[in-house]
Amino acid sequence: MGYKGVLYKLRGLYKFGDMSSKLRGKVFVNKLGRIRVGKNLSIVGHPWAVQITSTKGANLIFGDHVYINAGVGIAASKEIVIGDNVKIGPRTSIFDSNYHRMDSADKGELSKKVTIGNNVWIGADCTILPGVTIGDNSVIAAKSTVNKDIPGNVLAGGTPAKPIRELTIENGWVRE
Repeated sequence: MGYKGVLYKLRGLYKFGDMSSKLRGKVFVNKLGRIRVGKNLSIVGHPWAVQITSTKGANLIFGDHVYINAGVGIAASKEIVIGDNVKIGPRTSIFDSNYHRMDSADKGELSKKVTIGNNVWIGADCTILPGVTIGDNSVIAAKSTVNKDIPGNVLAGGTPAKPIRELTIENGWVRE
Protein backbone atom coordinates (compact mmCIF):
# COMPACT_ATOMS: atom_id res chain seq x y z
CA MET A 1 0.00 0.00 0.00
CA GLY A 2 1.38 3.36 -0.98
CA TYR A 3 1.47 6.61 0.92
CA LYS A 4 -2.01 7.60 -0.27
CA GLY A 5 -3.48 4.49 1.38
CA VAL A 6 -2.07 5.53 4.77
CA LEU A 7 -2.81 9.25 4.81
CA TYR A 8 -5.45 11.08 2.81
CA LYS A 9 -7.48 14.27 3.06
CA LEU A 10 -11.26 14.37 3.39
CA ARG A 11 -13.22 17.63 3.93
CA GLY A 12 -10.43 19.46 5.77
CA LEU A 13 -9.62 16.60 8.15
CA TYR A 14 -6.86 14.14 7.50
CA LYS A 15 -7.62 10.47 8.03
CA PHE A 16 -5.15 7.82 9.15
CA GLY A 17 -6.03 4.22 9.93
CA ASP A 18 -9.77 3.59 10.25
CA MET A 19 -12.40 6.20 9.45
CA SER A 20 -12.83 7.28 13.07
CA SER A 21 -9.27 8.64 13.26
CA LYS A 22 -8.77 12.40 12.90
CA LEU A 23 -5.64 14.28 11.91
CA ARG A 24 -5.62 18.08 11.89
CA GLY A 25 -2.78 20.28 10.70
CA LYS A 26 0.57 18.92 9.54
CA VAL A 27 1.15 15.25 10.28
CA PHE A 28 4.09 13.48 8.65
CA VAL A 29 3.99 9.69 8.52
CA ASN A 30 7.08 7.70 7.53
CA LYS A 31 5.89 4.12 7.21
CA LEU A 32 8.61 1.67 6.26
CA GLY A 33 7.65 -0.73 9.07
CA ARG A 34 4.23 -1.59 10.47
CA ILE A 35 1.83 0.96 11.98
CA ARG A 36 -1.37 -0.32 13.59
CA VAL A 37 -4.00 2.18 14.67
CA GLY A 38 -6.92 1.53 17.04
CA LYS A 39 -10.26 3.32 17.02
CA ASN A 40 -10.47 7.07 17.48
CA LEU A 41 -6.85 8.18 17.02
CA SER A 42 -6.77 11.98 17.17
CA ILE A 43 -3.68 13.99 16.18
CA VAL A 44 -3.34 17.77 16.22
CA GLY A 45 -0.48 18.97 14.01
CA HIS A 46 -1.05 22.67 14.56
CA PRO A 47 0.77 24.95 15.28
CA TRP A 48 3.64 22.41 15.23
CA ALA A 49 3.81 19.42 12.90
CA VAL A 50 3.62 15.88 14.28
CA GLN A 51 6.11 13.27 13.03
CA ILE A 52 5.31 9.55 13.18
CA THR A 53 7.94 7.08 11.98
CA SER A 54 8.14 3.31 11.79
CA THR A 55 11.41 2.16 10.23
CA LYS A 56 11.87 -1.06 8.27
CA GLY A 57 11.02 -4.07 10.46
CA ALA A 58 9.62 -1.94 13.30
CA ASN A 59 6.15 -2.01 14.89
CA LEU A 60 4.28 1.08 16.05
CA ILE A 61 0.97 0.24 17.72
CA PHE A 62 -1.65 2.77 18.85
CA GLY A 63 -4.53 1.61 21.06
CA ASP A 64 -8.06 2.97 21.00
CA HIS A 65 -8.88 6.61 21.86
CA VAL A 66 -5.30 7.95 21.69
CA TYR A 67 -4.80 11.73 21.56
CA ILE A 68 -1.52 13.19 20.27
CA ASN A 69 -0.95 16.93 20.61
CA ALA A 70 1.07 19.31 18.42
CA GLY A 71 4.81 18.91 17.90
CA VAL A 72 4.98 15.28 19.07
CA GLY A 73 7.61 13.00 17.53
CA ILE A 74 7.25 9.22 17.74
CA ALA A 75 9.93 7.06 16.12
CA ALA A 76 9.90 3.25 16.21
CA SER A 77 12.99 1.33 15.16
CA LYS A 78 11.99 -1.84 17.04
CA GLU A 79 8.60 -1.54 18.78
CA ILE A 80 6.52 1.12 20.48
CA VAL A 81 3.16 0.15 21.97
CA ILE A 82 0.80 2.91 23.12
CA GLY A 83 -2.23 1.67 25.08
CA ASP A 84 -5.87 2.74 25.10
CA ASN A 85 -7.02 6.18 26.31
CA VAL A 86 -3.51 7.68 26.23
CA LYS A 87 -3.00 11.44 26.01
CA ILE A 88 0.35 12.79 24.82
CA GLY A 89 1.12 16.47 25.44
CA PRO A 90 2.68 18.91 22.98
CA ARG A 91 6.35 18.70 21.97
CA THR A 92 6.83 15.25 23.50
CA SER A 93 9.31 12.79 21.96
CA ILE A 94 9.05 9.01 22.16
CA PHE A 95 11.99 6.98 20.81
CA ASP A 96 12.84 3.30 21.07
CA SER A 97 16.36 3.73 19.70
CA ASN A 98 19.53 5.66 20.50
CA TYR A 99 20.39 5.45 16.76
CA HIS A 100 24.15 5.48 17.41
CA ARG A 101 26.67 4.35 20.00
CA MET A 102 28.12 6.72 22.61
CA ASP A 103 31.66 5.39 22.25
CA SER A 104 33.59 2.28 21.11
CA ALA A 105 32.98 0.52 24.45
CA ASP A 106 29.19 0.75 23.98
CA LYS A 107 28.14 -2.74 22.84
CA GLY A 108 24.50 -2.66 24.02
CA GLU A 109 21.39 -2.82 21.84
CA LEU A 110 20.56 0.42 20.06
CA SER A 111 16.80 -0.25 20.13
CA LYS A 112 14.62 -1.40 23.05
CA LYS A 113 10.82 -1.71 23.15
CA VAL A 114 8.79 1.14 24.66
CA THR A 115 5.42 0.36 26.25
CA ILE A 116 2.96 2.99 27.40
CA GLY A 117 0.06 1.50 29.37
CA ASN A 118 -3.64 2.31 29.27
CA ASN A 119 -5.11 5.59 30.55
CA VAL A 120 -1.69 7.29 30.70
CA TRP A 121 -1.26 11.06 30.44
CA ILE A 122 2.11 12.35 29.26
CA GLY A 123 2.55 16.09 29.82
CA ALA A 124 4.12 18.69 27.53
CA ASP A 125 7.80 18.59 26.54
CA CYS A 126 8.47 15.07 27.82
CA THR A 127 11.04 12.65 26.48
CA ILE A 128 10.40 8.90 26.64
CA LEU A 129 13.61 6.92 26.03
CA PRO A 130 14.28 3.36 24.79
CA GLY A 131 13.40 0.38 26.98
CA VAL A 132 10.84 2.20 29.13
CA THR A 133 7.49 0.91 30.35
CA ILE A 134 4.96 3.35 31.79
CA GLY A 135 2.29 1.57 33.84
CA ASP A 136 -1.46 1.94 33.47
CA ASN A 137 -3.13 5.12 34.80
CA SER A 138 0.12 6.99 35.40
CA VAL A 139 0.78 10.67 34.71
CA ILE A 140 4.15 11.97 33.54
CA ALA A 141 4.64 15.62 34.56
CA ALA A 142 5.61 18.22 31.96
CA LYS A 143 9.27 18.50 30.96
CA SER A 144 10.12 15.05 32.38
CA THR A 145 12.65 12.62 30.91
CA VAL A 146 11.62 9.00 31.39
CA ASN A 147 14.67 6.74 31.22
CA LYS A 148 13.48 3.96 33.57
CA ASP A 149 10.20 2.11 34.09
CA ILE A 150 7.39 3.98 35.84
CA PRO A 151 4.88 1.84 37.79
CA GLY A 152 1.14 2.12 37.32
CA ASN A 153 -1.07 4.58 39.21
CA VAL A 154 1.58 7.20 39.99
CA LEU A 155 2.40 10.79 39.20
CA ALA A 156 6.03 10.81 38.04
CA GLY A 157 8.19 13.75 37.10
CA GLY A 158 11.65 15.18 36.82
CA THR A 159 14.83 14.46 34.92
CA PRO A 160 15.16 11.57 35.31
CA ALA A 161 11.47 10.94 36.06
CA LYS A 162 10.68 9.34 39.43
CA PRO A 163 7.37 8.58 41.15
CA ILE A 164 6.20 11.61 43.16
CA ARG A 165 3.01 10.21 44.61
CA GLU A 166 0.45 7.46 44.16
CA LEU A 167 -2.80 8.22 42.35
CA THR A 168 -6.25 7.03 43.36
CA ILE A 169 -7.82 5.53 40.26
CA GLU A 170 -11.25 3.92 40.58
CA ASN A 171 -11.73 0.72 38.59
CA GLY A 172 -12.85 1.60 35.06
CA TRP A 173 -12.20 5.36 35.39
CA VAL A 174 -10.86 6.92 32.19
CA ARG A 175 -9.11 10.28 32.05
CA GLU A 176 -10.97 12.84 29.91
